[in-house]
Amino acid sequence: MEREIALEGCANFRDVGGYPADGGHVAWRRLFRSDALHELTPADVARLSELGLTTVIDLRSQFERGHDGAEAHPLAAAGGGSGPAAGRPGVTFVHAPIINEVNGAFMVDRELTLAQRYAKILEATGTALADTVTAIADAPGAVVFHCAAGKDRTGMVSAVVLGALGVSDEDIIADYAMTGRNLPAIDARLRRHAAYENAYQYVPRDAMTADDETMRDLIAHLRARHGTMSALLRDAGVTDDVLDRLRAVLVRARP
Repeated sequence: MEREIALEGCANFRDVGGYPADGGHVAWRRLFRSDALHELTPADVARLSELGLTTVIDLRSQFERGHDGAEAHPLAAAGGGSGPAAGRPGVTFVHAPIINEVNGAFMVDRELTLAQRYAKILEATGTALADTVTAIADAPGAVVFHCAAGKDRTGMVSAVVLGALGVSDEDIIADYAMTGRNLPAIDARLRRHAAYENAYQYVPRDAMTADDETMRDLIAHLRARHGTMSALLRDAGVTDDVLDRLRAVLVRARP
């Protein structure tokens, strides 16, 4: 099954299915991760409709959404926007800012490694992490969660969700590092927008990397602090019932 989905308006859209998990494997064409979706073309929207997309989870801040024109989002939920998909039944748009006014300073703290910044952010997301996981568990069809680059916030969510499903550390690390091949295109895309271009002077240089060791260190830190990814999610406010539903919709039994 093809993992990377080529779209005209995205540089980093891919399926996180197929990985071996507890009791089977992660379902294909059920959960996707991506960079920002506000530049999707009508052809892209049609392609995602073919994939059965019903839920879009936006992990960006309100500032980013305003700058990028969230109200004209091509995949906005019915009644939530004016893009080409607005009014299409069955499409839900969820805003879950993983980086917020509480934890935002961690991302620019040059005294921390990238993995340490990720860990501190994940442990101070407010309700965003729980909202994200609940939206995935309750979606009637395919889900995409995205941030600006599809690397940091999206990588954190992917790691925690896949870990909670029993995906191996090595597969989680590989899933994160896969963004590395798309970084030049992501960087070029972000630098076209003044708000992101200006932010580069404040963000540590390692923020535009996707190295194996970053995710390996993050997993080790979270495991030392919480034991398991499921325990981290419980600490973030995710109930056992939601975790059960998450596994039910995302894990397919082995033949």
